[in-house]
Amino acid sequence: MSKDNFSVDELMAMKDKSSQEVLNSVESKLSEEKKNELFRVLGDKQELESLLKSDKARKLMQRLSGKD
Repeated sequence: MSKDNFSVDELMAMKDKSSQEVLNSVESKLSEEKKNELFRVLGDKQELESLLKSDKARKLMQRLSGKD
């Protein structure tokens, strides 16, 4: 796994953490460039909604919620 990616096990370990703990974990793993990109997307409602509606995001959310 590269520094900017999370393994499935790392993502699963985050599912019971608070949103702040997850954000801290993500921030610690990302380069400055990737952090800026993340916060740009999080700050753009349309882009974020589009991302969350993607098949990949839906599959990840189902897996994290135990509905896979």
